[in-house]
Amino acid sequence: MRFLRLGQAGMRGKVGTGITPQLAIDFASALGTYFEGGNIIVACDTRISSTMFKNAAISALLSTGCNVIDAGIVSASELHFMVPYLKVDGGLLIGAGHHPRGWNALVPLSANGAYFNSVRLQELLDIYHSKHFTNETWDKIGKKTNVIANIQEKYLDSVCSKLDVDAIASANLMVIADFCNGSGSKAAQKFASRLGINLLAINQELTGILPHSPEPRPRAALQTRSVLKPLKADIGFVFNSDMSRTSIVTSSGETLSEEYTFPFVVEQMLSQSDKTMSLITNWCTTKSLDEVAGRYNAKVYKTIVGESPIMDKMLELNADIAGDGSGGVGFGGHSLGYDSFMVMGIILEAMAKQKCTSAELASGIPRYHIIKKSINSSSSHAYSLLKSLKDSFPDAELEEVDGFRFNWKDGWVHLRVSMTEPIIRMILEFKSKEKAEDMSLQIRGLLERMIV
Repeated sequence: MRFLRLGQAGMRGKVGTGITPQLAIDFASALGTYFEGGNIIVACDTRISSTMFKNAAISALLSTGCNVIDAGIVSASELHFMVPYLKVDGGLLIGAGHHPRGWNALVPLSANGAYFNSVRLQELLDIYHSKHFTNETWDKIGKKTNVIANIQEKYLDSVCSKLDVDAIASANLMVIADFCNGSGSKAAQKFASRLGINLLAINQELTGILPHSPEPRPRAALQTRSVLKPLKADIGFVFNSDMSRTSIVTSSGETLSEEYTFPFVVEQMLSQSDKTMSLITNWCTTKSLDEVAGRYNAKVYKTIVGESPIMDKMLELNADIAGDGSGGVGFGGHSLGYDSFMVMGIILEAMAKQKCTSAELASGIPRYHIIKKSINSSSSHAYSLLKSLKDSFPDAELEEVDGFRFNWKDGWVHLRVSMTEPIIRMILEFKSKEKAEDMSLQIRGLLERMIV
């Protein structure tokens, strides 16, 4: 099977069987053609194949007349900041974030540092599929330079300017952080020094080898938990390989689902703010977020799934904070991308100011039981299958913004057709574990019988 995807987050796939250097050259050539010879900053993560794809992409961009700024190994959080800070025309991040070992991706960024919106992406993909790329003569090809030496310091300045660094330092916190041998490792100790925390960083070797699944789910947090309890650390953070997603291990040793990272951060920000805030998320995010927002009369706006539409809506509404159930959180007034360094800082600040443990903070987050499943179905039949379920739950409130979402007082079910795979994605969440499991079996059974 050819594992290649083109969508909201650019080109991504399994190296060799999906994404190849030739396809990367075509994609970067399309990007350079789109930017018409502009200035592009290129960065990559630590994966073994990333250097190969970065070199291919830079060569392609230069051939279209673009000038390239090589940022080297940089986290997604930093690149989202760098693009507008350096006032370039766009960016290209090479790295697969939460995808497993063997995968990689080329992710284009707009001049504001955000993922391409749907209109820009369609224009880019039209160029890519047409294969009508700009090819400059030898005297008009672009030039490559290295990024300014202090750019990481400028990024950390921006993060720390939004935190009470003195309060964090005075708390003398012991923190465990798992960087998944990813690009966030390079800024780890600098960030810790600025915050005045005692940081024990694990899996921070830039080897390109992922020590565990890069998705920051509870199963990926076992190493952090095993270190946290003997050392009596105050909190643990688990990041994906490009610092766009986070999960938390509390001082009690609880490995929180990545679903709770966004409501956890929102709770701390809302509790410390005098103004009414607005939040952006998608239709699949835990109901815990709605409950937390309701405590402070915060307005929640929901979009279709994906970081691109979420950040696009945050920009449109000038919202304060945005995120979803993946463990990704973005902050208005900072950058237009998910930023795990900021997540870490916000939570440490809350612990310091409220003089409480991470376990005590986590106890204030409403808990639900969430189940995520995929049902195989060809795309030609998937929409009709979902439509046939539309009237199956007359007691539920139905929303049809992104697939179908059925809402009850104690939970919800969301069904949508995947844009990248021949499957139907099902996510459901209820207060009761038994109710969630029963509903999962019921809906899965209905769909599978119709498929047969």
